[in-house]
Amino acid sequence: MSDLHTGYKPDRVALIRAGNDIDSALQKRLQRAGFRIQLLAPAELDKLRPASIVINASACADDQGMPEALEIAESLAQCSCQHVIHLSSYAVFAGGEPRKYDEDEVAAPQSHSGRQWLACEEALSELENLTVLRFGWMVDSNPDALLGRVLRGFVTGEPVTLDGCNSGNPVTALDLARVAVAVAQQLASGAEARGIYHYGSSDDCTAVEFALEVVERAQSLYDEGRFAQFSALETGPDQNRGVVLACGKLRDVFGIQQHSWRQGLTRQVELWLERLDAEMQE
Repeated sequence: MSDLHTGYKPDRVALIRAGNDIDSALQKRLQRAGFRIQLLAPAELDKLRPASIVINASACADDQGMPEALEIAESLAQCSCQHVIHLSSYAVFAGGEPRKYDEDEVAAPQSHSGRQWLACEEALSELENLTVLRFGWMVDSNPDALLGRVLRGFVTGEPVTLDGCNSGNPVTALDLARVAVAVAQQLASGAEARGIYHYGSSDDCTAVEFALEVVERAQSLYDEGRFAQFSALETGPDQNRGVVLACGKLRDVFGIQQHSWRQGLTRQVELWLERLDAEMQE
């Protein structure tokens, strides 16, 4: 890449990869911002350049990748670098309260995955140059994630069981990249902003509300006469795990505004339908 004279100091970002769509979204956004990029696999931390800003996306892989993500966090805590931006999750909260969760809320996860997310944060907590970005639940191309399950059910006609009670504010991979790179830009421009920040979409929803919107987009692209079959997930009072993140601190410190999860949804649905069509023709 040619010198773009961005004025960033440092002008290099080391991206520790998640191994999914988040990697390409972050890489494209970093390139557009003019950063030099060092892509690092989990086993390549010894190649980390000390003057870099690090974006650690390793925990955003999947549950199977969390033990490795914790090892990366522990190793990263011993590395010398300009700043670390660690991508984390709403899952560090137990959830269930009818309010928005801000950064002063005590993280007390009850799920196994939530405890893994929190362990990664704690492994890095002694770093003086750490920014933790906690995001709402991800909308991505993982076949086990909500978007994939809904569209697979739409195409095959198989019923999909969904939670219609617990709300969250979902985040697309593109929006995650927008936020993370905007933070990196400000840190590289001299901002002092160590701490924890929350980001989720401007409009919260339940899984059922999300699915209905997805199906509406799919019908317009694929077949207006096709419908999806949803069944409600049985939940009791002790199963309320909804978490809606409050995002005012990120706006106040970095000036980053919330976007709706509906932005860009049609394109994501279109890509998923093309993928499913290709699978069915194999």
